[in-house]
Amino acid sequence: MARIQKILVAYDGSTQSKEALDWAIDLSLASKAQICVAKVIEAMSIGEMTALYESGSSDDLVAYLEEVKETDRKLLEEAIATVGQRKSVAITTVLLNGNIAAALIKYAKENGMDMIVAGTKGHGVLEGLLMGSVTRNLVSLSPIPVLVVKD
Repeated sequence: MARIQKILVAYDGSTQSKEALDWAIDLSLASKAQICVAKVIEAMSIGEMTALYESGSSDDLVAYLEEVKETDRKLLEEAIATVGQRKSVAITTVLLNGNIAAALIKYAKENGMDMIVAGTKGHGVLEGLLMGSVTRNLVSLSPIPVLVVKD
């Protein structure tokens, strides 16, 4: 087994993603791995973008996207504040865009991550209907090992 040096944590603020972050921290304490906490800004549907645009101007759409980014930045800051009480763990954060699983896998490959850690389910556009679909896609499509944490 290769030494784990870089861990990517899929984070959305859900209980499951917080548990995944806790597991990543414990792994990091044992291996001295760096942790990157990633939040993916989900793509809006064409209908949602069209409705915002048609409601007045493109300024509404831009304002909405900025609001989403700010909310996600605060979510990542909260994750770091929680982690900040643990010793000797290098933490970075990143906001990504697009399809959640694809964005996480692409970032992990491009940045030499050794592992992706994710909860079994989280907050999604169709949370009630497709519970855990992101995690299933990560496990199915990632060439990088995925640790799935069940809370």
